[in-house]
Amino acid sequence: MRALPTAALLLLLSPAAQAADQFTIGHWDGGARYDESGSFMRCSMTTEFVTGEFVTFSNAKDGSFVVSFTNKHADLKRGQAESAEIIVGEYPPLPALLTNYDANTAGMTFDNPGAIYQRLRIGTRIAVNPATGESMVYPLSQVNRGLQRLLACTMREMGFSNYGNQAVGDPFGAGIPVPADDGTTQAVGHGPTSTAQFSPIEPAVLTDLANGLLAKAGVTNARILPDAERKKMAPGFPLFWLDSDRSGGGLSGYEFTQRHVPMPYLVGMTSTLTLFNDSASCRGVFDSRIEDLSGKAGFPARRIHTVCRRANPQNAYVADYMILAPDENRLIKLAVARKGLDAQQADAEVPHSDTLLAAVLQTLKGAVGQ
Repeated sequence: MRALPTAALLLLLSPAAQAADQFTIGHWDGGARYDESGSFMRCSMTTEFVTGEFVTFSNAKDGSFVVSFTNKHADLKRGQAESAEIIVGEYPPLPALLTNYDANTAGMTFDNPGAIYQRLRIGTRIAVNPATGESMVYPLSQVNRGLQRLLACTMREMGFSNYGNQAVGDPFGAGIPVPADDGTTQAVGHGPTSTAQFSPIEPAVLTDLANGLLAKAGVTNARILPDAERKKMAPGFPLFWLDSDRSGGGLSGYEFTQRHVPMPYLVGMTSTLTLFNDSASCRGVFDSRIEDLSGKAGFPARRIHTVCRRANPQNAYVADYMILAPDENRLIKLAVARKGLDAQQADAEVPHSDTLLAAVLQTLKGAVGQ
């Protein structure tokens, strides 16, 4: 774990900060930080709960995630560190190293932030329990949408061509929030075209995989869309099909040319960021659940079920996203969705989700390393 200087933890935006990278979500104020030469350092967001008590979340350009706490009444010994546990929601405690940055500020650095993102996404409060001393408990109102903006700030500052090179990256890049609007997304294709660490799976390979999955799942009426039609409907997927006027699905995937973060972490981060991107595009109530399929699949895998309710039920949707890493060289995302919900409908099944999931697990188990 690395300690950061106090100045890096306080959210005082540099004059060089661009307007697009400053944001306010509820009580959270955020933006980009730069060093004296004007180079990007991190994106941070902070809130003051009571006078002199702050919580700050920071994304550094190396992919690490920092959680820090400032209390003007604290009397801490600079540089002292002790073990601690973070408790958010019903998740198991997350171990961390709590380091005192100065007399009033302490924090934790997560080099693989998937686990803490996953907790913060659903949490209503965060409790930090040091090995010695009193617990620190803070509410997390609207932190989910705040973190979405924090990640979007990092993507913009890193530059989309470089964003995938660091551990917090989401190689699927489904979209980022338009800076002036909480409820819409700005499409960025299906992520970086290529980086030193990963490149998109070839379209012909994705087409063969899609045809095989659809056949195994018994979906006989699917139509793979040509590029011009696909880009209007599913800019986040290089391949998309329709099996009715209201339902369809898509595929995206990357092959890794260099070692990335451990696959279980990458699957967790991609799942979390997929939810952030979905929630950013959904005005109204957003709901979700995550199913860990790793035991069933034999490799890191998750299914994310999302429900987006909107004022116009025809613009609402339900979708399942399957994030799969069958080996150390590939990451694949399968999506199935149904557009439109009845006004009284609280949830809905996604057509062909179970059969396509069974097909993709069977197919990828038989093709590891190919």
